[in-house]
Amino acid sequence: MKMELKLDEWWKIALYGMEHTDANLFLTWKAGTGKSTLLRTFIAHTQKKVVVLAPTGVAALNAKGQTIHSFFKFSPKTTLQKIKARAKYLIGDPTYTELDSIVIDEISMVRADLFDYMDQFLRIVRGNNLPFGGVQMILIGDLFQLPPVVTRDEEEILKMNGYESPYFFSSKVMGKKKFKLFYHELEKIYRQTDEYFIDFLNKIREGEVNETMLQSFNQKVKETKVNLEPWDIYLAGKNAIVNQINQEKLDELETQERTYFATIKGAISESSYPTEAELTLKIGAQVMFVANDPAERRVNGTLGLVLKLEEEKIRVQIFGGDTVEVIPYNRKVSQYYYDDTKNKFETETVGSFNQVPLKLAWACTIHKSQGKTFDKVILDFTGGIFAHGQTYVALSRCKTLEGISMTRPLQMRDFIFDKQVLDFIQQAKQQTLTNTYFNSDC
Repeated sequence: MKMELKLDEWWKIALYGMEHTDANLFLTWKAGTGKSTLLRTFIAHTQKKVVVLAPTGVAALNAKGQTIHSFFKFSPKTTLQKIKARAKYLIGDPTYTELDSIVIDEISMVRADLFDYMDQFLRIVRGNNLPFGGVQMILIGDLFQLPPVVTRDEEEILKMNGYESPYFFSSKVMGKKKFKLFYHELEKIYRQTDEYFIDFLNKIREGEVNETMLQSFNQKVKETKVNLEPWDIYLAGKNAIVNQINQEKLDELETQERTYFATIKGAISESSYPTEAELTLKIGAQVMFVANDPAERRVNGTLGLVLKLEEEKIRVQIFGGDTVEVIPYNRKVSQYYYDDTKNKFETETVGSFNQVPLKLAWACTIHKSQGKTFDKVILDFTGGIFAHGQTYVALSRCKTLEGISMTRPLQMRDFIFDKQVLDFIQQAKQQTLTNTYFNSDC
């Protein structure tokens, strides 16, 4: 098959690889290329038996999937020996044997040992010694964004067990000859249009920022203090700073106050809550939506201003848009099961979090801003940058260069580049989806 590439063919190629091949895929992108839409499109139209998994509860909720640990029934402190023992009791279980593909969203946050655990578990349960028991692995994520969360003790344990880094690409299965991973990058950026800004963000991704570039960028970006104007959002690296700003701004309002209490049922951990279980708002509060609207008037991350508080609903002015009525939204925690009568995977609800889908949003952590888009941001790097990709995530949240303010100029120490990520990307690019399936006569 030979296929002519056009401007937006990168999306079509990704969807073709997911649906019409059994190739293991690493689908990556620059910030703002519309990954969420790609995933929703695939799930809505696929004929394959697919489950969508993610490393954290919040990511699983956003992807409308299940956490990796929940799906495989791994305990938080599990070991390879325990996983192999458990897998022997589940040999032939259709939840795993009927799978065609597994999509893992936010793959950049999946640890190398967890990636190996999935591989070993599926080999045993499926009775197939191919990597992941022959299941197609579709890995979606950006390694230039936030990395796996690993404590110093866990990092030492990983090294003692032969892992060069905590990233999935350092897993042992990645070193197997039988595991081939095809690279495909979504290239068209929809969030930003300024070529200078896009080029600067790309230089950060590639680890090529230098002092000259930094001086030029700092001259183009205004410096400010913590002086939030309407619709500004303050991004900081530390939870304490964010919580303090949101509380101070709320306290400044001398308007009606109301607290909304969530109804929580079943299996849902507190770390997975999309907003506070006890959410106190006031008229005039700046808020962020934490769920997409079926009518597409707002998305997860849209900013708004509270106009009216009632017991069962809240009137909110959307930034740059309409005034809407917001009612409690039921976020369901689901788990997959195989329905042999329908010959397909279904989901069942095992927990729920019913609350108004809003949270205070004068300020937000850089970590929780990942995947969101804003018009105006104030960046605070107080305390320094402590993770690979953190500065890139912060800067790339904003649509325009003009919309960015900083509490201080950027410095070279604000950029942490993980050479192992750069090396892996260069190696992965040697085996692309386009070269294999679209530039040959196969």
